[in-house]
Amino acid sequence: MGDSEALLKELLETFGLEAQDHLRALSTLLIALESEVEAAERTRLVETIFRRMHTLKGAAHAVNLIHVAQGCQELENLLADLKRGDIELDLSLFDRLHLDIDALSEQILAPRDPDGSLAPRPAFPPAQAGNGTAGLRQRVAAPEPGSPARQEPSAPPAWLPEPARPSQSTADGASAERRAAGAGTRDDEMVRVSTRLLESLLLQSEELVSAKLAASVLLEEVAAAAAELSGRGSERARALELARRSLKNGAPEAQGTGLAGFVEQSCQSERLAEGRLHSLEKSAEKHLRTLKGMIDPLLDDMKKLHLLPFHALMDPFSKLVRDIARQLDKEAGLHCTGGELEIDRRILAELKEPLLHLVRNMVDHGIEKPSERRLMGKPDKGSIRIEIRLQDANRAELAVSDDGCGIDLAQVKGAALRLQLATPEALERMPDADALQLIFESGISTSRIITSISGRGVGLAIVRDALERLGGHVTVDTTPGAGTRFRLSFPLSFAMMRGVLVETAGRACIIPAANVELTARVPVCEIKRVENRDTVLLSGEVISLVSLSRVLELESAAQTDPEGFQPMLLLHAGDKRIAFAVDQVAGVQEILVKPLGSQLSRVRNVAGATVLGTGRVVPVLNVADLFRSALLGQASTPALAPPSPLARPVRLSVLVAEDSITSRTLLKNILESSGYLVRTAIDGSDALTQLKTENFDIVISDVEMPRMDGFELTAAIRGDSRLASLPVVLVTGLESRADRERGIDVGASAYIVKSSFDQSSLIDVIRKLT
Repeated sequence: MGDSEALLKELLETFGLEAQDHLRALSTLLIALESEVEAAERTRLVETIFRRMHTLKGAAHAVNLIHVAQGCQELENLLADLKRGDIELDLSLFDRLHLDIDALSEQILAPRDPDGSLAPRPAFPPAQAGNGTAGLRQRVAAPEPGSPARQEPSAPPAWLPEPARPSQSTADGASAERRAAGAGTRDDEMVRVSTRLLESLLLQSEELVSAKLAASVLLEEVAAAAAELSGRGSERARALELARRSLKNGAPEAQGTGLAGFVEQSCQSERLAEGRLHSLEKSAEKHLRTLKGMIDPLLDDMKKLHLLPFHALMDPFSKLVRDIARQLDKEAGLHCTGGELEIDRRILAELKEPLLHLVRNMVDHGIEKPSERRLMGKPDKGSIRIEIRLQDANRAELAVSDDGCGIDLAQVKGAALRLQLATPEALERMPDADALQLIFESGISTSRIITSISGRGVGLAIVRDALERLGGHVTVDTTPGAGTRFRLSFPLSFAMMRGVLVETAGRACIIPAANVELTARVPVCEIKRVENRDTVLLSGEVISLVSLSRVLELESAAQTDPEGFQPMLLLHAGDKRIAFAVDQVAGVQEILVKPLGSQLSRVRNVAGATVLGTGRVVPVLNVADLFRSALLGQASTPALAPPSPLARPVRLSVLVAEDSITSRTLLKNILESSGYLVRTAIDGSDALTQLKTENFDIVISDVEMPRMDGFELTAAIRGDSRLASLPVVLVTGLESRADRERGIDVGASAYIVKSSFDQSSLIDVIRKLT
């Protein structure tokens, strides 16, 4: 690669990062402009957007991206007309501005040619492109009646920030911008640092902790040896005195003199060894102080370098809420407080997907349509709030809430019953607070139909799993008609933590100190058997006592100490508390948590591992898993029973109704390659005839077909008492909101749009419905 090509590639990468910053800012400014009512502030926002677009156009020209620059020029012309008052701000204009900015984002993130340049592609679809302002004026015309206001957002915007993993390059992930030492003034310089370099530096600085721990262990061993020799001083003196007495009492002179000389020589050697050990102890202590003085500030500074404000993750979500609400014919706004709190960027990366699922679910399931909200005395526009605050020095709580209709507990219990997650008797006895937590089980959904936005019942399970991977937890509470609130608790730093070292069944393990309320030694006589389980009384509350070794499925149970006391730890996860019996509590220490690796990506009850200062590798336990294992093994009548396997044929039979031979063949091949028995029908009438003569497990149907379309077929199936419960999936090119609502009305089980069709998604939907 020549020097000019290398320079161009570097410039393109720099432009990509700069452009993403501008695009994020433009979307945020548009959201603010849409909700602003003051004329003066609107004028200022329009001017700010205009200048951002002008800067982006200049940067595109600098790297010879003509198509991007032309797109920016058209938007700049439109904004100029807006500034002059030639165009009025209305909802359709905002829709088109967001569409055009998304089109710019796609153009900038387009694949590159082998020489490193971006592959040329029109910034806007040809059908929308126009000459200058006239073309854009044509695009801001009101959409046709009945047409969707927005294309269905099956994924977040391409520029939604996702902090890069260690394997990603700077161009692939978001870069981190941190202030230099003494940050806080406006004159501080900003630097752009490769995320790969940040990851590497942080990992190296964290590895130094092992050296500090090893030095600390060495110091303890030397100090113990010196203390032991010092303790023998009195024994040496007594031995020497005995030798002298034996000499006075008549022992042969030569023998007594030799014995006394030997003892005195031994004492002198021990004194020399003791002096050397004390010298080594002082030297080790000095080196440990030096290591701490170097490692602790380095690690603290590296952690600060790795911090990003929370709003760096949240800013693009305002546009996401707007897009989904528009697509669902709703009105909703996002409000975030506490965004200045700085969090490890790796934590932010893990929080992105859970937040995405929560926000999408709240807009889809929680926020009502404006007509429904008016009947309930609510404002037309729903509200989603995200608040983040510190719980303690290294822990934060994130609250995500809406003012929608709340969660229907009856539907949750019904879904749990269908999935056999609990018996009817257990659900009847289950408190509402516990029943509400069932929504985090995989497969639980209260949606009437599966769409690309929701309905598969995996979103909240992903939220729970993601928080548990971080060493946190999630809880939910709801008020019918008033809204739902999720609370997410998680650490601020990712790898370094304090842990309690315990011994159980002869094995060492670490329990995160953040989950430990207290450690104690309980008299065995105070352990009582209540309802077929061991309990202890702590602070006036009866707490279940569980053997940690039994939960971990080790050979022996926890043992009491010789004095008749049982060592134990009281752990908490959310609002639950359980005491775990162990053999010994060794103490608290700072540890560096390491993942288990791809070969052991998920081990029950284990979150990771760490290396002690002695070089011993011990597991770090997953407290959420411990609680689930304890509740499953200790309760005499568990509220949640493990799912029992459903009786089903080895191969499921599928009926595919599709008038296009090409689409029919494609669906048939996809399903047969996944192990299904497939029959086909040329239209809805043919499908209904086959359903009356044969048994099928599920129907996959197109909508637009001759004689009987998919809607009519679905209505006919629901009207037949024998077929009423048969799952029906509509796979169609009709993606308007009215078509989806009609699919819900006729009783479709899932509605999949062909424009966003994905083979794996279809198979997942079939597995969920059958």
